Amino acid sequence: MTAPDLSDPCPAVYPGDSASRERLARWMARGAADRGLPRELPVMAAIAESGLRNLRGQDYHGFFGMHESLNAGLYRGFPSRPELQLRWFTDSALAVRQRRIAEGWPDPAADEADFGLWVADVERPAPQNRSGYQPHLAEAQRLIGSRCPAAASGEATAPPLEVRIARRQRPATGTVRVRLRCPVEGCRVGAVLGVTVRGTLRQSRTSAPSSPDGSWVELAVTVPRAATRLLARGRSALVTVQTIAVSESARATAVEHRVRLLP
Repeated sequence: MTAPDLSDPCPAVYPGDSASRERLARWMARGAADRGLPRELPVMAAIAESGLRNLRGQDYHGFFGMHESLNAGLYRGFPSRPELQLRWFTDSALAVRQRRIAEGWPDPAADEADFGLWVADVERPAPQNRSGYQPHLAEAQRLIGSRCPAAASGEATAPPLEVRIARRQRPATGTVRVRLRCPVEGCRVGAVLGVTVRGTLRQSRTSAPSSPDGSWVELAVTVPRAATRLLARGRSALVTVQTIAVSESARATAVEHRVRLLP
């Protein structure tokens, strides 16, 4: 095992279970920043889940309270390998960010007030505990300090997106169908269907991972009830479908389509 570099204020190598809270926090901050994530994110999670300690429990282990069932595949051996714990957290945080953007929600990295719910989507606590991460933002920032690098920016271009969608559809199953793919790289694709009825905008959202080989993904976007009531009365409805492709580093491509729903 590589010996830790004690001169590095933000160590790339795990500094050891006996390291100070500051060095543990900065190790996490560097790992998050290297993957384009906010530095505070894993630190907030670790403070809440373990008190920033590498715990060994009966079913849950490590800094992030990972369940024993995760001790397989890419994360096999994680209870004794904190670098795998951090990898799991950053992998999961990236996936949550991709899904949110693909479903048309704001980028959670854009506002630190959203960091707590972002962590909650990774950790998936009981609903009543979802608000328990945001209060640790200030402590995480204090532990990290100002000597660690900011999040890496990632690639400069958004992924190309190809879309196939019928401009007139009869949603017999209550959904609008759309096919999407990223022909060059793996991404996450999503769609947001919007319809305005009596001056009120109604929306539904869905997303799915796209295969790295560029194969097509079919999404079924639920038609809001306000539109299905129009169709039930024999009237058509004009809806917008925004299709979105998101890379791992949160670069996004969005294209809007108009679709006429027929009764």
